[in-house]
Amino acid sequence: MDLEHLIYEKEGRIATLTLNRPDRGNALCRKLRDELDLVLDDLDSDDDTRVLIVKSNGKNFCTGYDLTEWGYLWGTGEPSRPEDARPHRRNPIFSRREFHESRERWMRLWRIRQATIGVVKGACVAGGLDLAGVLDIVFTAEDATFGQPEARTMGEIHVFGMWPIHLGMRKTKEWLFSGDSMTGVEAAELGLANRAVPADEVEAVARAYAERISHVPLEMLYAHKESTNRWWDAMGIASAIAAANDADAMAIAGPAMQDFERIQKEKGVRAAVEDRDEPFSHHRTYWEAYKASKGG
Repeated sequence: MDLEHLIYEKEGRIATLTLNRPDRGNALCRKLRDELDLVLDDLDSDDDTRVLIVKSNGKNFCTGYDLTEWGYLWGTGEPSRPEDARPHRRNPIFSRREFHESRERWMRLWRIRQATIGVVKGACVAGGLDLAGVLDIVFTAEDATFGQPEARTMGEIHVFGMWPIHLGMRKTKEWLFSGDSMTGVEAAELGLANRAVPADEVEAVARAYAERISHVPLEMLYAHKESTNRWWDAMGIASAIAAANDADAMAIAGPAMQDFERIQKEKGVRAAVEDRDEPFSHHRTYWEAYKASKGG
């Protein structure tokens, strides 16, 4: 399998998938997503592999979707595909269609037969939450960063990071409204991750868990996944995520994006992101800002 942005390895009953765009913060580009589909094709036909570990090279787990591929929507950069040059690409109805397609690709990973385990170090933000959100188990470094800062301007992410499932209603709103970031420790306490450990131990912990469950037959692991996931299917997870995709397509076409678009045209994506986040940059969370205002 010829892969450019992923490293895919197998050892016994355990496969390891490594995001390999460290110079781009392991941002999710279209080619990386296509390569992930190839990996899932392989796992679909593999009756021997029981566990898939998902990790990354470099400082960050995943810093989100690669915005350089979307600049054409805001008048900067060249489209990466011929179809993106067509006038209709700026129409929200077609953005909606693409977001729904992205959701289905993520849900394929959610439903893969093998047990999936995430290893999070550094930043796991924006689209990185989509990837971590559809994994079965997540182990995180204590000092990792989880967050959805694009919620301040740019709408939702494609499977909503599964936040309502992992965090519950009130905690989802608390963190989503502000776009604040949580540490790995907080993510584990809130249910977004299973366990937080020191950064130099997180990969070994994930491997120890993977080796333990690799002794469970594949059909049993899949049965456990299906019976658990079906609870959420019955509660309407598919339609709920679809609603987030609809909201996202409308949000990026709305007035909240005007300043972001203007700055991106003038100074680039990084400057636009920095401007979006500046009012929030003085403290990591509202609670830290409140305590600072009290002198605490």
